[in-house]
Amino acid sequence: MTSTSASKPRRFRLISTPAHRPFFQAAFAVAGVVFLASSPAFSQTATKGPPKATQQPDKPQSTTPPQTRRESLLDLPELSDRVIQLAVEDELLRSTSVDGHLIDVDVADRVVTLSGRLNNILAEQIAVGLAERIRGVESVVDEIEIVVDRRDNAELKKDVLAALQADPITRELKVDVTAADGTVTLAGTVPSYGLKTLAGEVAMGTKGVSELKNDLVADSKNKLTDNQLQQEIRELYRFSALLDDVHLDLDVKDAKVVLNGNVTSSFQKSYAEDLAWRAGAKDVDVRGVDVSWRHTNPLLRSQRYEKATDEEVRAAVQRAFQHDPRVLSFDVAIQVDHGAVTLTGEVSHLTAKLSAERDARQTIGVRRVKNNLRTRWPDKPPTDEQIADFTRQALARDPYVEKHNIVVECENAHVSLYGYVDTEFEKEHAVWTASCQKGVVHVNDYLAVRKNWVPKSDAAIQADLDDKLAYAFVDPDNQVTAKVVDGVAILQGTVDTWYMWQTAMDQAIAAGARRPHNLIEVRYGLPSGPHYYGPHNYVPR
Repeated sequence: MTSTSASKPRRFRLISTPAHRPFFQAAFAVAGVVFLASSPAFSQTATKGPPKATQQPDKPQSTTPPQTRRESLLDLPELSDRVIQLAVEDELLRSTSVDGHLIDVDVADRVVTLSGRLNNILAEQIAVGLAERIRGVESVVDEIEIVVDRRDNAELKKDVLAALQADPITRELKVDVTAADGTVTLAGTVPSYGLKTLAGEVAMGTKGVSELKNDLVADSKNKLTDNQLQQEIRELYRFSALLDDVHLDLDVKDAKVVLNGNVTSSFQKSYAEDLAWRAGAKDVDVRGVDVSWRHTNPLLRSQRYEKATDEEVRAAVQRAFQHDPRVLSFDVAIQVDHGAVTLTGEVSHLTAKLSAERDARQTIGVRRVKNNLRTRWPDKPPTDEQIADFTRQALARDPYVEKHNIVVECENAHVSLYGYVDTEFEKEHAVWTASCQKGVVHVNDYLAVRKNWVPKSDAAIQADLDDKLAYAFVDPDNQVTAKVVDGVAILQGTVDTWYMWQTAMDQAIAAGARRPHNLIEVRYGLPSGPHYYGPHNYVPR
């Protein structure tokens, strides 16, 4: 099969939009490091940079010298390159979101270089993000090669445009798309940096894209003065739960931001840079930011959480919404009572509701979030059949889940997903992909995760499965039979609903079947209505 790959080295900004944070969480949970849910921008090794900014707000007011707070950390031995290499390799191998065995890891002076081959850009970003979160890593150099099945340029362009049009936010943007041998280029003008990165992320979520050139120009109509921009960035840093233990000085001149200070991980350095871009910076210089895991400041963290008032928290959540492209266009009411945040109002798509809750949870001082936002499509809503078609097409375009024959059903704008996937990551990814489609109000996740098959005799699987089906299907009008051949369970029969159809799948997996072939007929509620053109039978590819 013909393949194409992106040329190296490449330096594109890693996307940190909300779109994939929810299902990146499991992939980015790193032992020994507090989970930080964002995909950061690429950054080079920290070096001595421009003079530090003169304004230094948020300095911890304490009579205890900082050295005393960090004495135990200073006593710990420095991490060797070999230890860091083993930690990164282990994290990549344990992640279900990337093929870690295909990635080579080299470490020199705490700078990690990733090389090897992967089959999609999203996996590449996750790999870089995982490495950036490992304690002791000061920078990550991305030399991973993306190898994909070659697609016709016109077809790839068509799919990218379809993905941009299907997303409820990017559908409003005017983006020119070109495709050549797997390289996709985006051009045009968009209102903000956040929308630029969001459009790039949507494009990269299309199968067949091996490289993205995001030439979109962010041109905001609301220009901030240097003082306003400096204050905006300072407040974003002050209330970000992802930067809660660090203090950064910043200087702004002609919208060019210079950052100085210490952070505990390569991720925090990248995230701080990304926030500055989102606030409206024309350029961000992070050479004066030093990365060392010893820089953690628990005293500063405790002070920020203890001193945050309800009004400050409300303002911080509102500010986070203003820089989130999925939320900023909606009038979300925010109430805060002793750290408990309640969100009310209407949004036009499900991802806005999910993103708003995530933004609130990542704000210092928030103890819990009650999300009462209602999802209502502003114009004439799509029909259930159209919504199911949108969702099915999006899943077919996706580089992670297109290999799975996921069945989609929609009723009253509630999408239900049936079938099975290989990992929990793919399960969450499929749910998020469905959530991004026009008209979707809610997603019912009935997907099963296939576990590594433990060899079991056909007779044992048959006996266990017969027992399970007997208990699950007692109605004489809903009966399912099974035959096990070489560990494969062949399911047949007729049931009323797709939930029953999925139940039979789950029972087959629970009984120890290597994989189910579902030939069960469903009487009511065919996916996407009477004009469903997909296969009625579920036979894995």
